[in-house]
Amino acid sequence: MINIKKITLMVPVFAGLFCCKLSLADQDKFDYYFNQTAKSDISFDEKTLKPSDTLGYAIGDWHIRPDQSFAYFKQLAESSDKAQFEITGYTHEQRPLIATYISSPENLAKLAEYKRQRQDLANYQGPNIVYLGYSVHGNEASGANAAPLVAYRLIASKEAWIEELLKNTIVIIDPMLNPDGLDRFANWVNRYKGSQLVKDPASMELREAWPAGRTNHYWFDLNRDWLLLQHPESQARVNLFYQWRPHIVGDFHEMGTNSTYFFQPGVPSRQNPLTSKENFELTNDIAKYHAKALDALNVPYYSKEGFDDFYYGKGSTFPDINGGIGILFEQASARGHIQESINGDLSFPFAIRNQVATSFSTLKAAKDFKNRLSSYQKDFFQQQKVKAQTDPVKAFIYSSQDQGRLQAFNDLLRQHQIQVLPVEQDATFGKQLFKKNQSYLVSLQQQQYGLIKTLFETRTEFNDNTFYDVSAWTFPLAFNLDYRELNQPQAQSVATSSAMASEAQGQWLSLDGTDDYVAVLVEQSDERAIKNLYPLLRNQLNIKYSTKPFTLGLDDKEKNFAAGTLILSPKGKHKQEFETLINQHLISNGVNVYTSSTGFANQGIDLGSPNVHPLKQPKPLLLIGDGVSSYEAGEAWYLVDKRLKIPLSMQYAKNLASIDLSRYTHLILVNGRYPKLKDEAKAGLKSWIRKGGNLVATRSAVSWLVKQELTSIKLAKPEKAKKLNRDFSQRDDAQAEHFIGGAIYQTLLDNSHPLAYGVATESLAFTKAGTQVIEPVEEDFISVATYSGEPLLAGYSSQQNVERIRNTPAVIAQSLGRGSIILFNDNPNFRGYWYGSSRLFINSLFFNNAF
Repeated sequence: MINIKKITLMVPVFAGLFCCKLSLADQDKFDYYFNQTAKSDISFDEKTLKPSDTLGYAIGDWHIRPDQSFAYFKQLAESSDKAQFEITGYTHEQRPLIATYISSPENLAKLAEYKRQRQDLANYQGPNIVYLGYSVHGNEASGANAAPLVAYRLIASKEAWIEELLKNTIVIIDPMLNPDGLDRFANWVNRYKGSQLVKDPASMELREAWPAGRTNHYWFDLNRDWLLLQHPESQARVNLFYQWRPHIVGDFHEMGTNSTYFFQPGVPSRQNPLTSKENFELTNDIAKYHAKALDALNVPYYSKEGFDDFYYGKGSTFPDINGGIGILFEQASARGHIQESINGDLSFPFAIRNQVATSFSTLKAAKDFKNRLSSYQKDFFQQQKVKAQTDPVKAFIYSSQDQGRLQAFNDLLRQHQIQVLPVEQDATFGKQLFKKNQSYLVSLQQQQYGLIKTLFETRTEFNDNTFYDVSAWTFPLAFNLDYRELNQPQAQSVATSSAMASEAQGQWLSLDGTDDYVAVLVEQSDERAIKNLYPLLRNQLNIKYSTKPFTLGLDDKEKNFAAGTLILSPKGKHKQEFETLINQHLISNGVNVYTSSTGFANQGIDLGSPNVHPLKQPKPLLLIGDGVSSYEAGEAWYLVDKRLKIPLSMQYAKNLASIDLSRYTHLILVNGRYPKLKDEAKAGLKSWIRKGGNLVATRSAVSWLVKQELTSIKLAKPEKAKKLNRDFSQRDDAQAEHFIGGAIYQTLLDNSHPLAYGVATESLAFTKAGTQVIEPVEEDFISVATYSGEPLLAGYSSQQNVERIRNTPAVIAQSLGRGSIILFNDNPNFRGYWYGSSRLFINSLFFNNAF
């Protein structure tokens, strides 16, 4: 016989600070957390595992750690036939990513069948799907701590509405979207918690150390990675999303301590135009449930302002272009266990309770709108089909000589369920040639029509010029691909394979120890070659590179090699060991290699020319810490460590003057504030550069170098806003005119420069954020990339900013003695997916001694 425990809910005395006396029967504080209507009783199944049974404390007393969350959800599923537990992936730090499915036992018995049926959305007749994801930002922890309470009540409660909900709904709870960040944060605040709670905002508990717990292991904001899929957390999460295509996605966050509570819809004028009016209306109707829940708790809130639904790479917006309703929730953050705020003392339990309340308001709306949500999703994909049929653009075709970038791009599209077709015959449109084996076609006549549009579009005009995040993210520009849209006759003229084959690799040469050769040659046009270069240097292979082109006779045919070609010599290595390394790091990764039996060129330089330089093993140092952008430091770290496999040392920027730079080849300074150097420290830094050191700076670090007089370049003075006696109502638009939050700008490359090795295109796109302008330079040979005369390719940038930036330097490389100073006016490694511009940053680590 099931034992039932009856709990009477109590109204808290204060909204901000949990202050109610707890009976022994309510050690989990259920009376407080589930008090969503003032006079309600909830009966619970006593056999269901309570959070305190696993944690040893009540939710809110301490911040939950990822291992504790994992243990509770696993044990909860083992204790109930209303839950199933699944590991969906692993983080960079090898913490498990988990999802718990909660529904009726009958639905869970057919879970695999429902998952299969969800791949045919037009004919799906099963329960609706609601996904609740918590704390993608690890230090916004009220969500992750609310998740166990939400799961417990769903499983243990005997409320009639919940039983009805579970008959018709599968609830997927993702209790910690960012375990690595959550772990950093939980350990920090728990470490400084005393028996007497301290609410002083200046206390250590509430002043989290750099880089804080918001981000993942590599300091990336995972709530910007839903589209980009650069990290295992996002890849696992989006894979789960596509398996189930939820009707509703709840995305639970925190914001500033002095705020209240926000829920979507966001600013109407800033909704992405690819998102339907019906989506906004349905989100707004669901919002009334949140308002009712928070009104019952006397909690202030707002919607339709501050936050928007424009960038599809966020958890609350990604569902909108994929047939679901995404909803952002933002709770004012205690950032510890309690903190003073302008609204009174803000306690951690109070924040948790509000997240629990809006979790259940979402579920109540999901129950009441079951048929409407189901119809909306089916209509969405039917409308996508109609839009694809009426759209004059029928396909996109794209191409690159770089098989590595093509592979990365195609892999990304496939993860988003987009069909990619290889082009089987050369195709020419205007002056653009798309070669077979280097080109692919994406038709718009597929289920992901809307997503394809947003990945490829280059919108530059907007109803509202204010953006919460970037205003453009065009994928082929980020990957530096030649691409164009095709109309119906053009699309039909392209010969494609009916099924996606493995990536075209060209011919590989198998090295078996029997060939007679003096060198192995590798072209830099394939990103995979340079990505696998460091392991060869670490194994002390003799590697050089040419600074001028040449032609060799190979197999009775002439082969042209561009400047930057890598020349690998077996000298100093046993031939079998040499070939094993080539196979392991190049050929097995799809890189074409060529062997030459002679160093004598048919044309151009010979392989022993003075214009062939030795490649040195880079030993970079990245400055980090207070004042430095953790995002941009993380992007550099991720690129160097994960993609290039280079060990990256890191030291605090504040210690720059005392760092022994002699052990490093490169000093990397990303966007941030750096200490003012005394003359002695400046002289030491310059001396290190003259002896062969290389300083690489991005964005505001360029400004620091200018102020420290470490470079001869100058920055243009910011233009002052014109006073036009405008009304106060125009203030937001006026401010937007002087701000670039994330547009895409075109630069023109000096392809002959060593930093451009491997880049075949004459232009290169950068994400532009900020309005810093480098003055045009007169010095010869140092301008690697210059903004074009019409630089705005996508996103919002006022005409005033376009005119200031056009024809000014974007990337400068200066030599100083045997070393170099390399300046990027923008961030070349933006969010990890800018494979195009990041190539110049990569080259800055290897080819400094060529200029």
